[in-house]
Amino acid sequence: MRGSKRKKKDGVWEVRVFLGRDPITGKVRHLSKTVHGSGRDADDALHDLLAKYGGGAADGVGATFGQLLDLWLEECERLDRSPTTVRNYRAQVEKTIRPALGKVKVSRLSARQLDELYGVIKDQGASPKTIRNYHATISSALHQAVRWGWVRENVADRARPPQVRQRRVQAPSIEAVRAVVTAAEERDPRLAPLLMLAALTGMRRGELCALRWSDVDLEHGELDVSRSVVVAVGGLAEKTTKTDRFRRVALDDVGVLLLRQHLANVQKWATEADTQLPLDAYVFSPYIDGSKPFRPDNVTSFFIRVRNSLGLSDVRLHDLRHFTATQLIGAGVDVRTVAGRLGHSDPSLTLRVYSHLIEERDRAAASIMGQVLGPRPE
Repeated sequence: MRGSKRKKKDGVWEVRVFLGRDPITGKVRHLSKTVHGSGRDADDALHDLLAKYGGGAADGVGATFGQLLDLWLEECERLDRSPTTVRNYRAQVEKTIRPALGKVKVSRLSARQLDELYGVIKDQGASPKTIRNYHATISSALHQAVRWGWVRENVADRARPPQVRQRRVQAPSIEAVRAVVTAAEERDPRLAPLLMLAALTGMRRGELCALRWSDVDLEHGELDVSRSVVVAVGGLAEKTTKTDRFRRVALDDVGVLLLRQHLANVQKWATEADTQLPLDAYVFSPYIDGSKPFRPDNVTSFFIRVRNSLGLSDVRLHDLRHFTATQLIGAGVDVRTVAGRLGHSDPSLTLRVYSHLIEERDRAAASIMGQVLGPRPE
């Protein structure tokens, strides 16, 4: 950081340090101080200013954490982060983070201030997982500040958010899933196949909504999963899958028959309405021509109405995904295959989420080896 001193008159000096450029306007920023005394006194004052403000970056010095958050959110949008993800970031920033830390200089933000914020959020009744979500948002914004050269380190790395204990996944029973699908068929035949396909494949809600008939190969029993529907400002939008990866999901005879029957129904509805079903129409759509997909939040609302009518208030739509995983792992399907079917980016994630099932399979494996090498009956 550069600094200078200038003699204004006998016994009066002006010392000045360069603070970089304003991150918002781009204007050069300086800090000046008038010193009364000798040239040595001016040198000492200049040295103190350099020591005080020299720990910042050559650019962005003086920026508040609130300014950083605004620019970081813009960067998230530029990088095409999911609209849902960006919306959640903004909600966290505006509701909690900005009111508490928005006016703090980025270069002065400390781990203690972050720990105090996490304590306040905890006292308000937030769960450890929610607090860690706030921590992840703050850490990501500060990582951007490090990349831009605004600060030398990410102080969030030294903060201590609470630990989150991995909860054992509770998947619904086969009977519960069958009951939900049957009740859904009576309520809305357009959405019931979606719930059944969710249980068969473990696909995410947004992926099911984004599925088009051009993604379906009924001859070979395969689905191409490459997109997801999300709720965005002004309506719906399509994005890549959560892991930004394409995957192909196999269907058995049950899945193929399900989609054949659903295709026959939607073609019948289109014919009755004197319209045609395009090849790239959405598989699950509230419109006769399949021109637009179901809203993911409307699918969830439909599922909630169905499950509540059955007294299954503790079953969530996402639990159909857990149902798929637990049934496959319980049947002895290897974790890598299950991870690929679910669209997990790494099989280690599958191992962490369903570790208790792996332990049960390990106990079964121990029993098998005991039978192989145990004492032979006389």
